[in-house]
Parts: sequence; C-alpha cells; structure tokens
Amino acid sequence: TVAQHAAAIMQRLDDKDSDVRVAAVQALAESPEAVAQHAAAIVQRIDDEDWDVRQATVEALAKSPEAVAQHATAIVQRLENEDMDVRGPAFRVLTKSPETVAQHAAAIVVLLEQKDPGVRRAAVQALAVSPETVAQHAA
Repeated sequence: TVAQHAAAIMQRLDDKDSDVRVAAVQALAESPEAVAQHAAAIVQRIDDEDWDVRQATVEALAKSPEAVAQHATAIVQRLENEDMDVRGPAFRVLTKSPETVAQHAAAIVVLLEQKDPGVRRAAVQALAVSPETVAQHAA
C-alpha cells in the first residue's frame, strides 16, 4: 500500500523528471494518511517549476484538510510570491478549506491591495469560500 511505501515514494518528490514528481504526488494522494504524514514535503511542491506537479500537489492536499490546516502558514506565505504560477496553486489549496481561509483572512485581505490584478482576483476568490470572512471584511 501507499502508506507502507510512502518513504520510498517521498524520495521521488525531488526527482529530476517532472513526470516522476507528478506520479509521486499522485501516489501519495491515494492515501490521506500519507498526505497528512508527509504534508510538509508535499507543500514544498507548490513551488515546483512544473505546472502538472503544482496541480497534483493541490489535488493531494485537498484530500487532507488536516494537512492544509497544519501547513496553512507556509501555504499563505506563497500567496505573496511574485510568480502567479506559485500563488495560483496556493490559492487553490486554500479554497478547499474555508476554515483555513477564515483563520488567515488578514493575510489574504492585504493582497486585495496588490498591484497585480491576478493577485487581487485570486484573493477575492479565496475569501469567497468563507462567507463569514466576506461579511467581516465587507465594510
């Protein structure tokens, strides 16, 4: 099973071939327990140079709300990255967890003032998953 071989699979997260990195993230995603256990390393793949790896990372983390909550600070920090290819996956991960968005709303609200309209749009979309947060910041 994935959980039994997670350590070996984890080593492939840093493989030089992006298809291998995608396969490693997808394999770990088959086990929410493996995602939760290895979330710190998986979260790092949000910064991957390959879009498919970043997308697989979002899908894997979405299967473990506990992992997202546990590593929310690291994910929120990526919202400030100048590269939308890094910010985008971070926003997509956060939108899977309204509770996490609510907890980190202050950091997301600051992004509404960013120069880049893509950042502002993504911030609005992230905040929209938490109606309580929208109500708090509507004034």
